[in-house]
Amino acid sequence: MHVLQFAKRSLMTLAAAAVALSGCGSESSAPTVPFNPAGATADLEAVNTTFGSQPFTSFSALSVLFDAALGGAPLVSASAAALDVRGGGTATGLQAAVARSAERIARIVPRPAAAGFSVSSAAISGEFLGKTFVYSGGSYAVSTQTGAPANGVRFLLYAVDPVTLLPAEPLNQSGYVDLIDQSSGTTRVAEVIVVSGTTTYLDYRVSATSTASSGRVTVLGLITDGSTEATFNLRATLTLDAGLTLTYSLGVPERDLSINLSMTASGIAPDPNTIDVTLEMRGQNGWVRLTGQFIVNGSTLNVAINGKPFATITATTGAEPVITGAEGQPLAPEELDALRRVFEFAGGAFVAFDQLLAPVGTFVSGA
Repeated sequence: MHVLQFAKRSLMTLAAAAVALSGCGSESSAPTVPFNPAGATADLEAVNTTFGSQPFTSFSALSVLFDAALGGAPLVSASAAALDVRGGGTATGLQAAVARSAERIARIVPRPAAAGFSVSSAAISGEFLGKTFVYSGGSYAVSTQTGAPANGVRFLLYAVDPVTLLPAEPLNQSGYVDLIDQSSGTTRVAEVIVVSGTTTYLDYRVSATSTASSGRVTVLGLITDGSTEATFNLRATLTLDAGLTLTYSLGVPERDLSINLSMTASGIAPDPNTIDVTLEMRGQNGWVRLTGQFIVNGSTLNVAINGKPFATITATTGAEPVITGAEGQPLAPEELDALRRVFEFAGGAFVAFDQLLAPVGTFVSGA
């Protein structure tokens, strides 16, 4: 599916960048181990496999249908194709992705007209609790099957047609998703568990909290392909002046690997004026760091390897990025290609946020 393939491209792009951007530095903050391009590539390939399971593919495609089945309006478009983010690696594409995410987050922590943010006290309708939903005729419907959690619902998953992003005919059940209401007090919390056979492929919680001036959405959990496990922590804060801050951490404990991305956007409506970005990959094979800013007319990004400046990327709207070495020298073709694609990872963080929020709008917002 489009979203899953984008996530794969983003991770493999970083692997390609790691191979191309071999170097070392002497700054005090640099890791003690030398940068190992082959090892970094293997690390990122391991991360990539965690997003490659068939149950996760089905979940990504079908979860956009869950809200409608529960009687609410979809938090994310009811079409999985709407999460395709081709062009998200450009300055204008990233701005659009930020604006979409801000809108969706605001729907989870709505802002009353004459007050600050507040989290809805409504939860999933009691008529659906403990029910199992099956796919039929283009949507999900309540069935007589048992097994759903008493304080939540269950949706069956099926093998997905890669073209339509809907269950392939004839239906072939591949697992299920349990959506569980874990709310407490004024904090809305939904747990999402994806299971196929005896393996739990995805288990995470989405929580929404608010104050008089801001709302926060947190997504925390783990994902596996049945072999390699990765943990993730996504946090988004939207303030009354329409500023959005997103932090995205992904780790593979068994490989001592972490990827951290942070973004701050201002002037969201109708598009963000400025997006500040910091991306780091750290592990037993070295350290890659990208910092920069997207503005209305373009962007400037700086790349360092193990703390040593390596390259600068500048772009203007409608033009290809211009990439030069730290001393102004041209880079090799494979280095240029790798750095152009690094743009995509930033947009991928917003896609991941949308993807994980898709099935829980009714639970968290009471939509």
